[in-house]
Amino acid sequence: MPPRRGSQQVRRVVAARVAVDLSPAVLPRDDLVEEALLSELAFDDADLTGREARLVEIAACRLISTRLAGSRLEKANITDSVFERCDLANVELSHGAMSRVEVVGSRLTGLVAPAVQLRHVSFRDCLVDLSSFRFATFSGVEFVDCRLQRADFVSADLRGAVFRRCDLGEVELSQAKARGAVFVDCSWDGIRGITSLSGASIATSSPVDAVAFTHAMAQGLGITLADPADFAEET
Repeated sequence: MPPRRGSQQVRRVVAARVAVDLSPAVLPRDDLVEEALLSELAFDDADLTGREARLVEIAACRLISTRLAGSRLEKANITDSVFERCDLANVELSHGAMSRVEVVGSRLTGLVAPAVQLRHVSFRDCLVDLSSFRFATFSGVEFVDCRLQRADFVSADLRGAVFRRCDLGEVELSQAKARGAVFVDCSWDGIRGITSLSGASIATSSPVDAVAFTHAMAQGLGITLADPADFAEET
């Protein structure tokens, strides 16, 4: 169906190209070790917590109910892969890259991903609170129905990002680039650095969220929103 007249075009996120039938991953053979190449594998209820490795490549894999909490993967490259109901809490993905990746129903609390390159990545129904995406680049990336409270997007390039129905409470946006970014029906309580959203599109159907955004923007600009009664004319 063509978009209705006046509707805005949002860049489509390309889905992960991963086969239905994959070879089962076997540990320790298919573990996260230095320069590991993990391709066309299915990880189901695997324990990959606390790993430390550089230059890992994950390609065309499906990870279901897999635990990677606390792992440190420097310069990892993840392509055409799906993470379903995974635990990625406190994972470090410094200076890595993700392309055509889907993350669904997963926990990413405390994720640290400085300067990561994200291209065609989808996060759906995920807990991404207390995460850090400083200096990261988002191109064709969407967050849908995610909780992002206190996430850090300082100096991130959000120009290719879309946020739908996300909780952005106390998110830090200082010095982010957001021209062309789209925010639909998000909550804004306590957001910081909101003036960095110059050029972004904000759409909301909730009067409560609209008021919260107005207050956050006014605070960011140093504007006081007052009651007319505070300035009543003297009689």
